[in-house]
Formats: sequence, C-alpha cells, structure tokens
Amino acid sequence: MLAAEVGRPVTHRGLPISFVADAAAEGGYEARIAATGRVATRDANWHDLFNALVWLRYPRIKAAMNARHCIEIENRPGGDRGPVRDALTQFDEDGLVLVTDDAALIDALRSHRWREALFERRGSVERAMLHVIGHALMEKALAPHFGLCAKALYMHADEVPSGHEALDSSLAARITEGCWPTSPRDLRPLPVLGLPGMTPVNTDAAYFDDTRQFRPLPAKRQ
Repeated sequence: MLAAEVGRPVTHRGLPISFVADAAAEGGYEARIAATGRVATRDANWHDLFNALVWLRYPRIKAAMNARHCIEIENRPGGDRGPVRDALTQFDEDGLVLVTDDAALIDALRSHRWREALFERRGSVERAMLHVIGHALMEKALAPHFGLCAKALYMHADEVPSGHEALDSSLAARITEGCWPTSPRDLRPLPVLGLPGMTPVNTDAAYFDDTRQFRPLPAKRQ
C-alpha cells in the first residue's frame, strides 16, 4: 500500500524496485539491484524494513547511490572499494541530512562545538529539517546506545528547496554528478543522543561536556 501511495521507486535505469527475500547477492549486492531491481530483503528484519522505507521515501538518492557504486566497481576491477564507495556505504547505513537556516548552527556543528550547537542553539535544531537516510541508524535508534553517531551532511536552507522530495532530487543530482561524496571525510559525525528528544538528560548543558561522546574536532580538521 505504501508503495502505491508514494510511487514505486526505480533504479537509475528505470527498472522497478522490488523487495524480495530470495534476491541473493549474486555478483554483488549493488550489482544485483542495478541489473534486476531486486533488493534482498529478509522477513521480520528491522534493518531491511528500514532500508525498504528509505527507498520509498528517498528513491532518487538510493538509485543514485546504487548507480555510483556500480561505476566505482567498474572503475576498480581489482576489488579495492576506494573512498567513494566507503563514503556511500557509511551514508547509506548511518546517513542524516540536517537542513537549517541558521548558518551559525552549521558552523558550530562542523567545528564540534557541541554545547553551543545542540544546547545553546537548541531552538534552531528543533526547527531544522532532519532527513534520515541511514537505515542502520534507524535500527540503532530503536534502542539507542551511548555514543550513537550519525554520518551527517549539513546544508543551509538556501541550498535546497523545502521538502523531502526536493532534497531527494537535489542530493541525488550531486551524487550522480560525482561531486559528492568523494570520501568519508565529506561526512560529519553527529552524536545522536545530543538531539532534542533523544534522551531527557540532554536538557542539561553539562551533558555536552562529556568528550567520550561529544568529541572535539581533530587537529587535522581545524
């Protein structure tokens, strides 16, 4: 029913996506999706259910990531995954896009000024649009553990029109063009338990001083 409501997703070649338990990853998981549109999906499995839901919510992003994986596989016949595939996998598993009109929030997040970003600018975080792409991140959020971290892309609202469909189209275009991501360094860590509503203790400013979870920016990124 959900697929009928939102429209059936397709691969970059226009093949309809189907979620099937018998889709063995013959020739590789990504290659199988590109060639047949069949996504291996286990019964009664949260991880695979959330993957299917992301396909339905952000079909262009998922199709673009699959196509980019296949290009990288063809360009690296020796089996080396390379930085692009590593970044795509991290985003696919744990990705989150935060869109805000608060440039100071983005700067604080990128600089790992966690107390400023997630406590002092809490109102901006609450108003921000959070697009959760990572299906593994969704699964982990069922029982969030200390140190749970998303692989984030921070975008100013001026960069993308509002709404998940606009984000789906614009980010898919960047992935297809090969300008993002180029390596895991294009993804920023975001401690999920610092987000409003994830735990009641993050309403205390001192919560963000625990460097085991809210780590300072590494010197090489400063």
